[in-house]
Amino acid sequence: MRKEKGFTLLELIVVTALIGTMLAISIPSMRNAFFTDPLKSTTRKIIGLVTGIRELAVRSQQPYLVHVSQMENRIWYEKDVEKGGKQQSATDQDGELVLPESVRITGAWAATGADVDLSQGHLVIWVSKQGFLVDTIIRIEDDDGNHLNVKFYPFLDPAIVSDEAVPF
Repeated sequence: MRKEKGFTLLELIVVTALIGTMLAISIPSMRNAFFTDPLKSTTRKIIGLVTGIRELAVRSQQPYLVHVSQMENRIWYEKDVEKGGKQQSATDQDGELVLPESVRITGAWAATGADVDLSQGHLVIWVSKQGFLVDTIIRIEDDDGNHLNVKFYPFLDPAIVSDEAVPF
């Protein structure tokens, strides 16, 4: 007499029910932790804003300037116009990212070629009409001391996020 090996239908139903119950309990709490973390949420918004500016520059065939203000705790963009012309800042909500009060810009760095005014805590990054920008790192930190670095590269899209220490 040969003994069959395997699971019964009842065992499979019980295990499936237990896994379903655990997922039903754990997924909402994990989702809330992921989407309500202001540091990670702000990082995603910064990446989205800069990626959108790069795409806008390519679509409109117009260079743009991305402003990162540590003092004002915000990032915004404007068209880069020829000297003598008038620069027009983005006036709609999509053109500006004001960081939440619990998150602040603690550093910004760009490779040579960027207009950097460290005394005012202001960095201006030029985005070409092909969507290229210089190597750029924006460091943000929350009230708990956690920090993330958002690294933008000239030819890579969208960005690389890390929590390693970067000297500015």
